Amino acid sequence: MTGEIGTLMGLAHSLLLLTYIFGVLMQTLPVPKRDWKAWGPTMMWDACIGELALGMLSAVQLAVGAISDLLGASLSGPFTSPTVSFGLIMAQLAMIDTAIFLISAVSATVVLGPVAEILARMLGPCASWLTSAIILWSTLILIINLFPRIWLTIYTLGICFFAIPFRIGRQIGSYLMSTSIVLAIGLPPMPSIALWLEGYLGYQGFLKPFQEIITQVQSNPLLIAQLLASIPSAVGSLMAAIVIALIVFPVIYLFFLTVIARSLAKLLGGSSGGPTLTRFILAS
Repeated sequence: MTGEIGTLMGLAHSLLLLTYIFGVLMQTLPVPKRDWKAWGPTMMWDACIGELALGMLSAVQLAVGAISDLLGASLSGPFTSPTVSFGLIMAQLAMIDTAIFLISAVSATVVLGPVAEILARMLGPCASWLTSAIILWSTLILIINLFPRIWLTIYTLGICFFAIPFRIGRQIGSYLMSTSIVLAIGLPPMPSIALWLEGYLGYQGFLKPFQEIITQVQSNPLLIAQLLASIPSAVGSLMAAIVIALIVFPVIYLFFLTVIARSLAKLLGGSSGGPTLTRFILAS
């Protein structure tokens, strides 16, 4: 990986040097077109900015690492490691899948006969949601484990695109740089946040009301019918917490990171147009 980064840094430096030379030529050659001469100081400035970004590569790496460590330290409990959080998520999904199978079997008995039809209607979509959640998180953890190793390469590649003369690759270069920084910082805490959200919603919607009903049944066994009747709504609340925390939340979270990456790309790249090269060529 270090060799790849070194190669990309050499390529970026060569492109920036070429951009600066083009800028000097545009400014010094007796070219009558104003649009053409305007590229001179523009490309010289772009080359200086690119060299600054290339020279701050180590500083950016240290800053990203420091922010990631600070963000990870702010998450309490055993969820600071994405791998541990992912293991807990997959263990919960597996247990819930087993519970759905057991509930499906028990609902066919005489005891749960009155709620069997309701449970059957609920458990079908629940199984589909669980499958979607397992696929989604398996993909996410693969990206989360892989991205810390490649984000610096993507950032350096973005500088290479940024360094192409006439701002041809400025926009894609800015997006590569901003995306690599935002994802390197924002992806690792996502499993921990999802677990926290799932625990909060699950406790408020499922565990807490169920505990209250069980406490009442212990003092008054005649309320067992109320306990049985509350099972469908309790299971529905639990599955809603799982869907929100483990399926809806990752999608919203990734969209939020995309918005931040786009804003940072605009900040890094500024205007990607510069003097209109196309208009100059057509005018010539």
